Amino acid sequence: MYGHSMFIFGGWDGHDTLQELFEYNVSSNMWVHLPLRGQPPRARYRHTAVVCGDAMFTFGGVDKTQYRFPDLHEYNFTHRHWTKVSTTSVQPSARTFHKTVVHEGYMYILGGFDGRRLNDMYRILLRTKTELSRCQSRVGAEPAGSPPTTNNSVRNGGGIGTSGAIGDAQDAAGTLMPEDLWAWQRVDMQIGQVYTPRTGHAVVVWNHCFYLMGGTDENARQNDIYRYDVRNRTWTCIEPVSGHAPSARSGSKAVVCRDSVFFFGGYTKKDGDYFNDLFEFNIPRAHWTRIDTANRPTVRTDHSCVVYEASLFIFGGFDGRSRFQDLHQYTIEEREWLEIPSTDNAPMGRFGHSAVVYRSGMFVFGGWNGHDTLDDLYEFSMTTGQWYSVPGRGDVPPSRYRHSAVVYGCCMFIFGGVDKRQARFADLCEFNFETRSWAHVTTLGDVPSARTFHRAVMYGGCMHILGGFDGTRRNDMYKIPLPEQLPREEKRRRRFPGVCGDEDAAEPEGNDANDAENRETTSETSRLRLQVLELQKRLECELERHLCKICYEREINTVVLDCNHRAVCARCLEQVVACPLCRAPITKIIQTYNA
Repeated sequence: MYGHSMFIFGGWDGHDTLQELFEYNVSSNMWVHLPLRGQPPRARYRHTAVVCGDAMFTFGGVDKTQYRFPDLHEYNFTHRHWTKVSTTSVQPSARTFHKTVVHEGYMYILGGFDGRRLNDMYRILLRTKTELSRCQSRVGAEPAGSPPTTNNSVRNGGGIGTSGAIGDAQDAAGTLMPEDLWAWQRVDMQIGQVYTPRTGHAVVVWNHCFYLMGGTDENARQNDIYRYDVRNRTWTCIEPVSGHAPSARSGSKAVVCRDSVFFFGGYTKKDGDYFNDLFEFNIPRAHWTRIDTANRPTVRTDHSCVVYEASLFIFGGFDGRSRFQDLHQYTIEEREWLEIPSTDNAPMGRFGHSAVVYRSGMFVFGGWNGHDTLDDLYEFSMTTGQWYSVPGRGDVPPSRYRHSAVVYGCCMFIFGGVDKRQARFADLCEFNFETRSWAHVTTLGDVPSARTFHRAVMYGGCMHILGGFDGTRRNDMYKIPLPEQLPREEKRRRRFPGVCGDEDAAEPEGNDANDAENRETTSETSRLRLQVLELQKRLECELERHLCKICYEREINTVVLDCNHRAVCARCLEQVVACPLCRAPITKIIQTYNA
């Protein structure tokens, strides 16, 4: 653990030893795959790792050829860079299954296996007391489970948001009762200085708190930041903040990655003053940083912004004249913008749409194309780099824009929005990623007013709605407990624990080089393998669905005799003379009907 994050390196996946480094941020509930910079250790498992000062140190381990390592590597958390540590004097033998601890700047190595079991002990000085003191002053002593302890005063004022925020979905879900599900509740008794009623703000979730930023209230655009502590229902305006803060604006989008909020775009005036600047707000330090890099997207508002691994993805938006269909990626580690090439099946230009991430896909729903509000759904695969149109199955929501969307379990939930006739919605719609079908949710309780320009986040098993416009700007809050529907793989894992892997399985033979060219080749091979697996899984999902196996559009409504196969719709059967599954001649067709 370092700060609010847990770092994981290497290991064995049942086929290969690994050279991957991952970071899990406890506060934002997010995994990030970190690039290997500098001199990373070779792939290995059963090594050890400790934190000393501002760095992680790894020692020893073994690869899949059973080659044991005696090397020491340092990963600097500040620079995100690996270094091989050159040591002097007597070194421990190459070993695995050992243990390491840190005390007063020294790393101690105890026991292990180097061909025989050991009970020796070695130590090495990693950091002096002066260096440790300097590192601790930079990191701070803030506990991971509490809000930042900056000396912020409280004042009246205003509001920033995220498309498809997930947040802390687990924190309080276990306390929900079945009768609580699908029942809206107005969140009253909000203590402190509540933000002014507004639209076009942004909201993110970090460490049991909501952070609301920017937007438009009854007086002007705002650039303030409010923190809402869910546990004690207290609002606090974060003031003062340091650094280069964004100007007052509305329609910006924000996401959380690690301990920072990233804030992009927006506008001040409809006839001009649109933005394409990117800002980072470090939450523990309450510090703004403007990120000036080349190849930024053009100015825009009402775009979508999601975070996947360590990258932001910006799609669509409006600059006062044009509606965009471009997709841009910002890599946080490299601090670089990249425009992702468009494909023939990309969504049309739009703004006011929603975007969420589920597994390795970004799902874009609805929006306004300049002529009509939309009800289409598209998926962008982070693995293949391709857009896919998702057919509208089930009870598809009416077309809309400026609605909100969140992900919980294997479902996306859509609330609110407005259509081209300016009719606002108060409905809750569910899209199941496993069945690829829509459903309209019948809700109970104190239903929020029909609204648009609001924000939604997930926390504690509940979808929370903040602010928006229902004819009047609002600063109210509602929540609705949602049931967590698990993906099929997770259900199978819970029913049959332990069947998907064997830690004691015999390791296959092979070799793993450590030069940059081989790492690049391995990475490309892994990427292609993932693409093949994703396409295979898509095909398997289509085959499992109750859709015609010829057109993949209409429901299956026939039985073929004499083979008794049920796989095709009646319209497609008019064009074939043999069963598409077994190729047996068709002697009779029985049409079926759903009750």
